Amino acid sequence: MTDREIVRQDMEGLYLGNLGTVEFDLELPENGIHGSKISWHSDNLNLMDHSGHIFRPSYGRGNREVTLTACFRYGEYEDERSYTVTILEENNRIEVADIYPVRQVAVKGETVCLPCACAVKTKDGRVIAHFVDWDRGLVHCWEQPGCYKVHGRLKDTAIPVNGCVEVWDEKDGDIAAVPVKKIKCCADDTSLLPGNDFYNAQERMHSYLLHTDEDQWLYNFRCAAGLSTREASPMTGWDSPEGLLRGHSTGHYLSALALCYHATGDEEILNKAVYMTDALWECQEAFGKKEGYHKGFLSAYSEEQFDLLEKYTPYPKIWAPYYTLHKILAGLIDLYNLAGIQKAAEIAEGIGDWVYGRLVALAHEQRVRMWSIYIAGEYGGMNESMAELYRITGKKEFLEAARCFDNDRLFYPLEQGLDALDGMHANQHIPQIIGAVKMYEMTGEKRYYTIASLFWKIVTQSHMYAIGGTGESEMFHEAGNISGLLTKSTSESCATYNMLKLTGELYQYRPDAVYMDYYERAVYNHILSSCDHQPTSGSTYFLSMRPRAVKSFDLTENSCCHGTGLESHFKYVENIFAIDKEAVFINLFIPSVLSLPENKLEVTVKTVEENPGRIFVQIKAEGRQIFKIRRPYWAEGKPEILVNGERYETQLQEGYLVFDEMWGGSTEIEINWPCSLRYEEAPDRKNYFTVFFGPYILAALTEQEERVVLHAGKAEEDFEREASRPLAFRSRETGCLFIPLEKVWKEEYQVYMKKA
Repeated sequence: MTDREIVRQDMEGLYLGNLGTVEFDLELPENGIHGSKISWHSDNLNLMDHSGHIFRPSYGRGNREVTLTACFRYGEYEDERSYTVTILEENNRIEVADIYPVRQVAVKGETVCLPCACAVKTKDGRVIAHFVDWDRGLVHCWEQPGCYKVHGRLKDTAIPVNGCVEVWDEKDGDIAAVPVKKIKCCADDTSLLPGNDFYNAQERMHSYLLHTDEDQWLYNFRCAAGLSTREASPMTGWDSPEGLLRGHSTGHYLSALALCYHATGDEEILNKAVYMTDALWECQEAFGKKEGYHKGFLSAYSEEQFDLLEKYTPYPKIWAPYYTLHKILAGLIDLYNLAGIQKAAEIAEGIGDWVYGRLVALAHEQRVRMWSIYIAGEYGGMNESMAELYRITGKKEFLEAARCFDNDRLFYPLEQGLDALDGMHANQHIPQIIGAVKMYEMTGEKRYYTIASLFWKIVTQSHMYAIGGTGESEMFHEAGNISGLLTKSTSESCATYNMLKLTGELYQYRPDAVYMDYYERAVYNHILSSCDHQPTSGSTYFLSMRPRAVKSFDLTENSCCHGTGLESHFKYVENIFAIDKEAVFINLFIPSVLSLPENKLEVTVKTVEENPGRIFVQIKAEGRQIFKIRRPYWAEGKPEILVNGERYETQLQEGYLVFDEMWGGSTEIEINWPCSLRYEEAPDRKNYFTVFFGPYILAALTEQEERVVLHAGKAEEDFEREASRPLAFRSRETGCLFIPLEKVWKEEYQVYMKKA
């Protein structure tokens, strides 16, 4: 036989067994029966290595496919054959200690949907949300009042679940009279002052946007719509022409343009935004004329991914089509709300009509199953965007569509007052909670506010790193586990972006300083720390908490965190100032100016970089004004206050210093908070700690592989000020230099230290 015939016969004679349901390692031969040499290559080493060893997906993540390629070689001839291997997810090995009671309230004669998931306490003490298969399905209707028992099983187990539905004659008054926002942030009227790191980060991203090619961001949309790409270069990474998430970065780009214009007033940025809007309008019109497409559809690919999702197709055959759609929709809404582009709202309304028509045609059970599919069913903040479209247009269909995205697995345990976040993807679920706040605003249903406010409390108290970030390897883990998860994959940047957005929304309903304490922590120590120090648009995906960490900036991958990174540095103007009917609130001490000409008011905030506790507020006003200045969470003791150079005494009320004797004219307030070095212990292990100076977390610049060990006595005595750079301190014990994490660029660093 020739070399070619030997290879061909060995290829035909090779049998690997049933590759459609793989649970165990494959035996991959190195030689064919006729003597050819065989080498193997797996296209996904997270699921199967090149030797055939498999790593089954965790339960709940679905079966996954791997392409395994065999290269046959004999003499001078070689050829390849590919095999599709379906690796089964791990079996459900849950060991249940308790199932929290399932109780539902309904009204006679009205349809009620049982929760598709319940909270479970496992034998190892964890609390998780687990799907339930109810014996008679999810949707029920009872015609008479009473207490009705329902029965089911935890999904993929024989473990019984019992519940009770109380059927009432009429509703219980869950609707708030009018959800009132007690306070309004003043982002529209705030601008940053130059000469500080916040302004510099904003301007780096501003510079980047000015040099972008709009046609490149439109490349995939025009391809999908059958329009000319105008010789533009294709997108890269997640947005490459072959990528299943293509289009999501363009949505972030729209939001970034809107936010940039809102923050800077740059007309060139507005022109880019108008060009993008006009081009997307053309794409939407072109889609509407194509056979097989429905009016209003707009994306960077066809409707196929949405069709496949409705058939429960898993990732990676499809990749979160509603997630990508949300980014596009949110970008268009931002262009309307922040840049005043009416056509963007009209495009968004068309998308909203398409979403409503698609989802209401599906049964409730089908939608629930779709959203439960790992990654494929992720939908971002579609509930928020659809509710916002309702606010803009008044079309009740959009509110109905928003309800289609209610997620029982997340919402129901929170309604019960439980933290069942363990095992959930952090940034998949935070936008859904933002949507819950928006639904409260639009409907007045108190449960939405209850869900959102408890979620915020749980995350910030039990799942937060010292920098304000959350999640490890993108996931929530058991409550309180921080020091056990100090890895290279901590604090996904887009999760903090969304936590800040949620915080700002909740603050408007309850202006408690605790919200702005978190906001300050996360903005200073995560968002400001996440950007490249050059105008490249680079952002960190994770902000590593491991020893010898290095910031890695996403420049071409076009990941989710690159997308939110395009936006984040134009959002510093948000929540610095806020107003209610009586007072002006100063929440953040980012150098900035609030200008309210209609109120004949201008407020300027400045700080001293070397001493964050020294804050200057200059007020120009006509008539009597009340000002409330937040007491920072890091401030120690009583401040020294000067008003127009004279000592001033005031009261601390609900976390704010109150100045209620500010009359017209020009007033200068100087506040000197005692500001010193301090240690913050990890919540789960007291021998792990971080070093802070004022609002800034300090990173140790060190290349050592082991965690830095300090005796950690009194922080002020353990360090000496380093004059060579601002806010730098040197450990007297180790000689190691500590600087704010946000000032770290390419250096290796550590954030969490260990006590000797």
